[in-house]
Amino acid sequence: MPLFEGHKDSGIERLFIEMPDQFKNQVIWKYPDAQIMQHSTVNVDVDYVAIFTNLGRVIGVLPPGRHTLSEGASVAFGWLVDRLTGNGYYDAELYYVATRDILGLPFGGPVDNLQDGPTGLVVSVRVFGELGYRVCDPPTLLVKLAGSSGDFDHNQQIATWIEEQTLAAIRAVLPDITAGHGVLAMGQLQDVTAQAAIAKANTVLPSWGLAIIGFAELNVNLPDEDATQLKMLAATKAYTGMAGSFNDAVRAEAALEIAHGVAAGNVGAQEGLVSGLLLGVQGGAGVAGFGGGGGAAAPPPPYSAPPGAAPAAPGGRAPGAPGAAAATEQDHFCANCGRALGQGTHFCPRCGSATSA
Repeated sequence: MPLFEGHKDSGIERLFIEMPDQFKNQVIWKYPDAQIMQHSTVNVDVDYVAIFTNLGRVIGVLPPGRHTLSEGASVAFGWLVDRLTGNGYYDAELYYVATRDILGLPFGGPVDNLQDGPTGLVVSVRVFGELGYRVCDPPTLLVKLAGSSGDFDHNQQIATWIEEQTLAAIRAVLPDITAGHGVLAMGQLQDVTAQAAIAKANTVLPSWGLAIIGFAELNVNLPDEDATQLKMLAATKAYTGMAGSFNDAVRAEAALEIAHGVAAGNVGAQEGLVSGLLLGVQGGAGVAGFGGGGGAAAPPPPYSAPPGAAPAAPGGRAPGAPGAAAATEQDHFCANCGRALGQGTHFCPRCGSATSA
């Protein structure tokens, strides 16, 4: 009589193996019995595969559907039959592994200190969002990541590993993106960042039987203080870049104002016009705010004679000035020909007529 014949665990329920409904949200679920009965039926849902292992290696994979473990299964899969049970059980462990897309996995955290390309400022960058992934190679995932422990939280282990690899991929691709476009442009570059991060992560994850399929949300942002500083520095740099055209506009406007002053009769503005055009309106006379003293240039002071000088002669000439002596010496004329005669002249040098000195 076989050793386990008539054992209570050999009831009819052990002939039908399937995943309980309460565990169908799991990525990996292990069938609790250590041995699988021959001739039992294994039901596999459409979004799972059933994997059998023995002595730490995968010995068989069943796709979705209903499968009967007949006597030929031991030959096809290379299973070992437990001889102690009268050849009634397979010496194997059974795992269900999900093959559907797993969506809504949250992730996030600090990325790194990155240099903003346009400003050169180093800022702290962080990221958060949700992603989707799938098990692309169930046997590899089971062997390399999950292991043979049935009590371990495989879902959490897989989620943590994918999150770590996703953050590592984003850290790898962000420096090139921020160097070319700047951190402040990350909101408009989410698709570029997501595609680059997926491509980078999927160079590593498939070796663990996993693959990222996309991001439902990907938000790269800065702490408030870094964002404020970066915006101020970007604005300052933009104004600095406009300095040349700004100065040209100031010079043109100032020259126009000076020209208006000349047209209005402000003589001092003409000097400011020349100075302003040649020197960029730096120190032009008669222009407020440009080195001209805040108003129009004052007219030159009137001429004043030096101390001790004789009073001016009639007609505005000072004594001794050119023309004054001539007016004094030519104070009588020849009565015959009208020539001007000097003082003490008795005969006209032109007509020889006698004159009265």
